[in-house]
Amino acid sequence: MKNRTLCILLFFNMLVTGGLVIYIVKNNHVEVDLSNEVLKVRGLIVTDSIGVERIIIGTHLPPAQSFGYRFYRGDNSGVSGVMLYDHEGQERGGYVTDDSYGNVFLTLDSKISQRVLFMAEPQGAANLKMWGKNGNQINLGTSDMNIWMDVSDNGKNQSLIESK
Repeated sequence: MKNRTLCILLFFNMLVTGGLVIYIVKNNHVEVDLSNEVLKVRGLIVTDSIGVERIIIGTHLPPAQSFGYRFYRGDNSGVSGVMLYDHEGQERGGYVTDDSYGNVFLTLDSKISQRVLFMAEPQGAANLKMWGKNGNQINLGTSDMNIWMDVSDNGKNQSLIESK
């Protein structure tokens, strides 16, 4: 009696399993088209294979990071956009908008500090600034009213172009 019951259960099990396999194979060709879908997120963090944050995309990005520590930049310093980090998690630049004034920035940083700043203000002025150690810097800008180009060599300022 037990053998007959087991045989009947085994037969029905094989029937159901076979039916499921046929159903899955027949319906496996259905593709989901997500090309018209929009992904809405407030942030995205891209990490490398060992978990170090390399790219952060988001609104209200975290404070600046240097030597593994985040530090407060001060009031009205919030930014949204894309921040780039090196293999040690050190902030190395970004493409962001200012949350307070509406400026847009492209920055490139050394391991120690910011070295290149390209900024456009909402009113139309634009500025490119590059600097190194010991007061060496170049500042190039334009607005609707004037242009300027200043160079500092070891802190000694020289205004090359200034129009009003």
